[in-house]
Amino acid sequence: MRPRRTLHSSLRLVLVLLVGVALLPVPCVSILVSALGQAGFVVDCTIEGLMHAPETPAILKAGARIQVISNEHPEALERMVPDSALEKSVRAAARMLRAAKRMTVTSAAGTNLDVDMVGASTVGVWGWTDKPGTLAHWPGGIVVSFPKSGTVNGSLVLDRGDINLTFKRYLTTPIRMTLKDDYVTDLEGEGADAAMMRTYLAAWGDREAYAVSHVGWGMNPGARYEALTMYDKNDTNGTELRAVAGNFLFSTGANEFAGRFTSGHFDLPMMGTTIELDGVAVIREGVLQDVFG
Repeated sequence: MRPRRTLHSSLRLVLVLLVGVALLPVPCVSILVSALGQAGFVVDCTIEGLMHAPETPAILKAGARIQVISNEHPEALERMVPDSALEKSVRAAARMLRAAKRMTVTSAAGTNLDVDMVGASTVGVWGWTDKPGTLAHWPGGIVVSFPKSGTVNGSLVLDRGDINLTFKRYLTTPIRMTLKDDYVTDLEGEGADAAMMRTYLAAWGDREAYAVSHVGWGMNPGARYEALTMYDKNDTNGTELRAVAGNFLFSTGANEFAGRFTSGHFDLPMMGTTIELDGVAVIREGVLQDVFG
């Protein structure tokens, strides 16, 4: 859809559908990136989204805002329309993470994870962006931190019913991961869930695929845990599961703030955990606590 020239000149708004940008000649890509940076407001309706595109930093540096509409079913988008209450909670959670020195994550299944939060970079997304040079996605209701290098240690146990969003499936058997200085050094478990994770990680041939990307939790009361059972895999990008209130969102893969880059990535929402920041529980046994103001 092409906005009228008068709308473009007055509101500086561009609605873009970037299909096959990678196939364009380099000069065309440069022209497109420059135009998007000058637009002021970019609505991203692509399947994969601009969030991790190499061109995005240049667009944001130019002062544009990018609003990503995640590739979700329309019913899910309607159900998770952001509001001011969610913004307030996510902002408060982000402030808590930025002020924290240590995060601990435990669970009845055996998780015992320790994260040194000093120097971590934190991002909170509530569903829209109103500040130049920022990107947000709808659905929102997620807060995550990218820890510095060598700060994550312990054990992580993915239990039955936890979610592997790379494969878009609920786990049927437990998986135990041992982490030392950010890296998964051991991945134990029987059955297809553990086997597929091991082969997927190994397929990249890249040690950085085994490292921690980010840690955080979901806060959206409209996000449904059972959503993956309701849609075909082609109809959901999994953003809803990342935003389920009370889940611990653990991810492996690239972490630019730790100087690590890789194409391999797992997003693993975990239910039933207890998350503490400097001894204060923000999630207890999978339930958000009333600590966000």
